[in-house]
Amino acid sequence: MGRRILIVDDERSILESLSLILSHNKYEVDTCIDGFSALEKVNSTEYDLILLDIKMPRMDGLEVLEKIIEIRPNQVVIMISGHGNVETAVEATKKGAYYFLEKPLPDIPELILTIRNAIEFKNSKDEILRLMNKQFEENIIIGQSSGIMNVLELIEKFKDLQFNVLITGESGTGKMLVANQLHFNSNRKDKPFVIINCAILNDATADNELFGFVEGNIIKNKGKLAEAEGGTILFDEVSNLGPDVQSKLLKVIDEGKFSRTGQINDVKTDLRFLFASNKDLKNEIEEGRFREDFYHRINVMQIHVPPLRERIEDIEILADYFIDQVCKVYTVTHKTFTEEAILRLQSFRWPGNVRELKNFTERLMFTIDGEMITEDDIELPGNRHSKELNDLLNKDLSLNDFQNESEKMFLMKMLGDYKYNISQTAEALKIQRSHLYKLMSKYEIPTPSKIK
Repeated sequence: MGRRILIVDDERSILESLSLILSHNKYEVDTCIDGFSALEKVNSTEYDLILLDIKMPRMDGLEVLEKIIEIRPNQVVIMISGHGNVETAVEATKKGAYYFLEKPLPDIPELILTIRNAIEFKNSKDEILRLMNKQFEENIIIGQSSGIMNVLELIEKFKDLQFNVLITGESGTGKMLVANQLHFNSNRKDKPFVIINCAILNDATADNELFGFVEGNIIKNKGKLAEAEGGTILFDEVSNLGPDVQSKLLKVIDEGKFSRTGQINDVKTDLRFLFASNKDLKNEIEEGRFREDFYHRINVMQIHVPPLRERIEDIEILADYFIDQVCKVYTVTHKTFTEEAILRLQSFRWPGNVRELKNFTERLMFTIDGEMITEDDIELPGNRHSKELNDLLNKDLSLNDFQNESEKMFLMKMLGDYKYNISQTAEALKIQRSHLYKLMSKYEIPTPSKIK
């Protein structure tokens, strides 16, 4: 089996008999007769299982157990005692023991089954830890700008708070990364993290999707809230929720319980609520699409992720990171940006933010043959607009006509870049939304509601 087990007991007869049994069953066995030598071995070697006697001279087993868990929090330990009682077993379990065996030890088949189960449990813990670490690594937030430093500081401040957090920012800025960091750095990290896509949640399906339902005495669907019990639940793009669903969630947040269709008693919840939105929710309230009371309930703490155009110093770091990630997955030659190429990347507005930069960088890795990516290799989006502007420059126009035509062209491009999101376009243009509406009216550019 190749599994390594440490046996700690001051009785040499126990050490010898257990070593013989476990070695016969293909386990690798280390032994020691006191707690101090056990801790030295644990410091230098990883074990799949430790069998630890409670009554030992100088340092008893419970003290050794505490120090083992400090060194290796994921370690699985079975306690052994010739003077076992319920109180001792309970104390050992509280300190992190997996199981408690009394001397004389059970017969060999039962002993081997207990050990096999303990090692399978250790494997499960290791796999969960591996997946959590992988999830954490895949969701790290890259950047050194003041905007990103502020985001990281807020994550650290908010991670263990029970308060609701609203994560705002344009599409592609990394709101999901922030939500992941809030959960996987929190004291709920060992509990579920459930994500609700609010864009596909409507009034007709919300009850079953969120709260579940019961037929007869059988729970047919326990619902997303129950799936997330004890952990974190994220409502992504929360602006898509209808007023009725907002009202029901408001009640859940306030009362800490919900009603499930077909079930008489309410279901109590222990959840951390996160919400994300790429829209200006205050504007949604003004337009009558979002409840003001719900907004104030979810916006207890807020983290705003700045757009990439406001943190251009992160572009080089991000581009290099994306190149490294591609090289890890695919056997392609590592590429480096020239200084001029980076300056060109930094000159672009990146309306799709980090997501757009990531896609752009990945394409370069497979379309550029050399090891250096130069300024000439970077063809930024917008060729169509370049052609239109060139045509405009060659038209016979007065200065006033040229100013109007070029301004309209620029507005059309910006609106297209931000998918006609008025708030984001106005922010990018550094003008008031009312001013943008006036310009759109001037140039007869249809508003989003009139675009089919």
